[in-house]
Amino acid sequence: MIALLWLLLAFLSGNRWFDKLNRPPSVWRQTDLTSPWPAALFRFSSALWLGLLPITWLTYVLAALFNLVLPAGIHPLIPANVLVMAGLSVWLIRPKLQQAWRNARLRQDGAKPRWAQYEAQTDGMWPSLIRSISAKPSRLYLLSVLLFLSLGLFLMNGTFGRDGTVYRAGYSVFSDFAPHTALVSSFSQGRNWPTQYPHFANDGISYHFMFFFLCGNLDYLGLPLDWAINLPSLLGLLTFCILLGLLAIRLTGQRRTFLLAPSLLFLRSSLAFFTHLADLLQTYGGWTSRTAVLQALLRQDTFIGNTTNDAWGLWTVNVYANQRHLLPGLSIALLILFLFLPDLENGLTLLKHPKQLFFRCASWQLPRRPDSKRMITAIVLGILLPYFHGAVLVALLLMLVVLAFFSVNRLSYVFFALAVMMAATIQTSVFAGHVAIVPQFQPGFISPDKTLAGCLLYLLEMSGLLLPLALIIFWLPGRRRKVMMTAFLLPLIFAMLISLTPDVTVNHKYIIITFAFLNIYVADFLIKLWTGFRDAGKSAACKRSLSRMAGRSAALVLGLVLMITGIQEIIILRNISRNTAKIDSSSPLVEWIMDNTEPDAVFVSAPYHYHSFYLSGRATWLGHAYYAWSAGHDTAGRLRQEQLLFSGCGGDPASVQEMALNFGIDYFLLDDSLRHHPDFTVDENFFRRYFPISAEFPNSENTIIFDLRRMLN
Repeated sequence: MIALLWLLLAFLSGNRWFDKLNRPPSVWRQTDLTSPWPAALFRFSSALWLGLLPITWLTYVLAALFNLVLPAGIHPLIPANVLVMAGLSVWLIRPKLQQAWRNARLRQDGAKPRWAQYEAQTDGMWPSLIRSISAKPSRLYLLSVLLFLSLGLFLMNGTFGRDGTVYRAGYSVFSDFAPHTALVSSFSQGRNWPTQYPHFANDGISYHFMFFFLCGNLDYLGLPLDWAINLPSLLGLLTFCILLGLLAIRLTGQRRTFLLAPSLLFLRSSLAFFTHLADLLQTYGGWTSRTAVLQALLRQDTFIGNTTNDAWGLWTVNVYANQRHLLPGLSIALLILFLFLPDLENGLTLLKHPKQLFFRCASWQLPRRPDSKRMITAIVLGILLPYFHGAVLVALLLMLVVLAFFSVNRLSYVFFALAVMMAATIQTSVFAGHVAIVPQFQPGFISPDKTLAGCLLYLLEMSGLLLPLALIIFWLPGRRRKVMMTAFLLPLIFAMLISLTPDVTVNHKYIIITFAFLNIYVADFLIKLWTGFRDAGKSAACKRSLSRMAGRSAALVLGLVLMITGIQEIIILRNISRNTAKIDSSSPLVEWIMDNTEPDAVFVSAPYHYHSFYLSGRATWLGHAYYAWSAGHDTAGRLRQEQLLFSGCGGDPASVQEMALNFGIDYFLLDDSLRHHPDFTVDENFFRRYFPISAEFPNSENTIIFDLRRMLN
């Protein structure tokens, strides 16, 4: 399938870039040397996004340029993908041919080919991986990857799938899949250049959409819509878990954090389970009814918790099924962190000599080759990140502020920040339309009590023992841990003080990012409790045995308390996902729209949400308002204008047509949803009298499509 070939070419191009970064192999990829699997997994995860992110942007830009010159009958993704795939094929094959020719010449002269040793190591990677499977460390990595993959399939394919031509989204995710499916289809079935929000046409897009363009391109190249969304989502979850686990090993030296650190994120800490359990015990009459309580826990099909918006699943594992671009974005952020990590480690070695770290000229210089490749790669990834996931970029910049202070090559951080901020400004000016992002001081996030004490109590109930435990871990000996944990806390502090959007609730992503990174040290602490702290002192064998038993008991209890809410939420998500919202991609309405309207046509309609209409790739002038409103678009003003249009502008057809022309509206889709909507009064007879009917669908909510570009004589 062409879509899979496109993915393979993108991965191979990223793999070649990875090789260029590691000739000779640099320290930033070294993790656990007891097994070849960490290096292989790091290569896979890094190469995937080193290829996918730039190639996705390249395809998008080429398609946007072709859209300017191609007629309506030729989709711009055709020449864009042909050029990209042909160019990548030549770029990948040409060096191999040149290398083979050079090596043949060198062998004739009796000389050793350049990089022969490195290539031999690379060529021997697979036999080494296979031979190592019998070793215990390798089995840990393989088991972890299988668990991550299983979780990904459960989250992604378990919440969104296809039954023939009908796409089903679980009740916990269909709200977010309204814009997801609309955006993806706008690229694959429509012609969304210049890009706009399908639920709010003709005002640009103030939303990080590039992941959904990637999905749309895969859909256009042949993947069904469900797999076009699920496959990149699954890869994003897998690479995030791998990179977070490898970062945990790098920071703690504990191999088992590879599995435990990601697990602590998905099985999140909270007091929600315990408050819910207390409510059930009160309802069923205490522990004597424990069987009924257990059955209630297993059948629970609504999200639990007493903090604001817990009923949405705001902090649950459902977030990663909902926000499909979050984990791919975090994978890229983790890769950038790895690129900067050598500078931090070199800086931390100078902490005993502060003058050398903070005032020596060498600490402020730019890195020299080959380390300059790391800086260039980080900058390239950073400037492509704003419209892939803006919140992840903000969180990354916040963390790098702290890391830069303790790093050498400090100017590389400055150049990175300047380049990324300039790229974000340019991309916003190109894409965002009339939306202006103005940071607002909103202390307290969504805590009911905005005082410091109220916010701390809110965080305690929402996150359980995670933050208190992190505070204890922070004060344990270890300079690097203190530096890293300070950096990791900045996104949470930002979320509690500043809002970049009208809806401060979306700041929950920053807090989740903080939790993801703090879990590295929580995992390390649990493992040390289990194995025993090495610096515990020389005690008698009996005392050591008792200490180990106490430590393991504490680790088990703490681990259970930290993860029990997340385990319950996995069960809840499974139960909720049994109920689905359905949209049919082959409904007569969708097929007629795709066959008889322009790919970039704009409709006025009822405020559609998760609706089959958007599978046509067309846009509505004002769909469900929340998505555009939360991104900063003026939905209230447009609502008033749409109400005026539906009323017939006081019975003036010329004004209706002029309004449609000025706002770029092509068709009016009238159905029973709009006829009975409490916010609108539609003068249907007026439109029947003055505007031609393009199509009618009596069996689909009595739908009528009026052409607003023409008037009846």
